[in-house]
Amino acid sequence: MRRILVLLTVAMMAAVMLSVSGVALAQGGDVCVSIKGDEKVDKGDSECFSDETSKAVAHNDSLAAADDNSKANAKNDRSTAIAVRNSKANAINDGSTAVALDHSKANAINDSVAHAEDHCTAKANNGEDETCP
Repeated sequence: MRRILVLLTVAMMAAVMLSVSGVALAQGGDVCVSIKGDEKVDKGDSECFSDETSKAVAHNDSLAAADDNSKANAKNDRSTAIAVRNSKANAINDGSTAVALDHSKANAINDSVAHAEDHCTAKANNGEDETCP
């Protein structure tokens, strides 16, 4: 049930990101930085969200969201990183997706998907799809 909820959240956030105008992308790169719930930088199409204990950074048409003492970093080509409850998520290149929940780490690079929860680490590279546990 929790995985379905996470996937629905990712899908909803991706839909929001895709609905944003492409004007900034046409002008060049973009970046979004949210630290402790305060959006410090918001230039272009990238989206980021964090609560008062977390940090989220998104570059070049990507989405990052962090909650409950977590860090999320998404970079390049509609990549998505979501981290919740003392977790870290990194998604880099070609629409990669990284989701980390409950004291976990997820790293997805180059069109990959990594999903980790419950004190686990998932790493996916070059088209892989990894889930832990």
